[in-house]
Amino acid sequence: MSGRARDFVATVVLAALLAGCSNDAVDEVETITLERTDFNVSLLASGELQAAESTAIMPPPGSRAPRTIRWLAPNYSWVREGEVVARFDVSTAEREASTAGIEIDKVDLQVLGKERELQRLLSELGNDLEILDIEKLMATEFNFENELAYSRFEIIDAMRDRALLDYKSGHLENKKGSYSERQGAEVAVLAAQRSTQESKFEEQQLMLENREVTAPHDGYFVTEKSWWGQPIDVGATVFSGNKLASIPNLAKMEATLQVLETEAVGIVTGQKVDLLVDAFPDRPLSGTVSAITATAAPIERDNPVKYFMVTVALDQSDPEWIIPGAIVTATINISQAGETIAIPNQAIFREGESDWVLVQAGSALERRDISLGLRGPNRSQVLDGLQVGEKIALFPPGKAES
Repeated sequence: MSGRARDFVATVVLAALLAGCSNDAVDEVETITLERTDFNVSLLASGELQAAESTAIMPPPGSRAPRTIRWLAPNYSWVREGEVVARFDVSTAEREASTAGIEIDKVDLQVLGKERELQRLLSELGNDLEILDIEKLMATEFNFENELAYSRFEIIDAMRDRALLDYKSGHLENKKGSYSERQGAEVAVLAAQRSTQESKFEEQQLMLENREVTAPHDGYFVTEKSWWGQPIDVGATVFSGNKLASIPNLAKMEATLQVLETEAVGIVTGQKVDLLVDAFPDRPLSGTVSAITATAAPIERDNPVKYFMVTVALDQSDPEWIIPGAIVTATINISQAGETIAIPNQAIFREGESDWVLVQAGSALERRDISLGLRGPNRSQVLDGLQVGEKIALFPPGKAES
């Protein structure tokens, strides 16, 4: 059955009840007398205190690789400037630095071997060139002036030997250059390998040298929370540049409230909020809504219920008891109207687009249409249709509460 059909049936039933009632119908229901009062629409929420401003604590420089927390100062503990607040596991860095150092030594040995091999080859070529130079000298000094002293074949062989010696000399010179070029290319490859290992070694050395984080100034040490709201703790993996904790500025505090998605209607920035710290219920706080998330999201890994996060800027600050992490209960004043008629929602009936109530007229009840203003979870403001001093029924005749 549609909503419009249900409203029609309810109206028919109510009309029948009214028609069948005697003039003593008023005696069968509970009524209230209307008066003007201050009317507020508010919402209860809970959350915790945090600082509006804080100094970020991040992993030390040295590597873009993730780091594992080995030790962490207790959450919400007071720390002094220069005091160690976090230590990181460096066992992997020690192992990789050692491996990189070994690789560097291996490359250096390979380069030394290449240099010695080139020296040996060049030395052998030098010896061969010296022998060739002697042979060329001897061939050059061969005297052909007396052609009768040598046969034609001896003269031709001597000329061939000198040409061959020139060719061999050129070949050895080329070979010498080839050896140098090849050795240079191989050494360049080894130099690139060494540079890579040097970078790894330096990166790991930086991680070893920056294994601790110290507090930049005095204050409370507050760890960050993971995506699912869990505080970062020992064993957690953090990345360079990501905040793992903070030291808040206690002179400027705020509250973060969790509001159910279904209840967040009407919350806007600028609304006044009344708060109580659970540990100090006799010390009320006040504040103003400064921000609300654009979308609702779950706050627990296994719970699909979504919440809006509402930030409230506090009007007070006191480092003695207004501290980060304190649990608070808040009342968000969504809207308010002074000196107005407000009636319980249970006394309001609806037919189509019309709202109406049952008004006492003598000893009978009569229907009267009304115009509503602010709507709250329990009461609603009446803009038109009712007067101060009139009485209305809280429920129709025949529906008295047991």
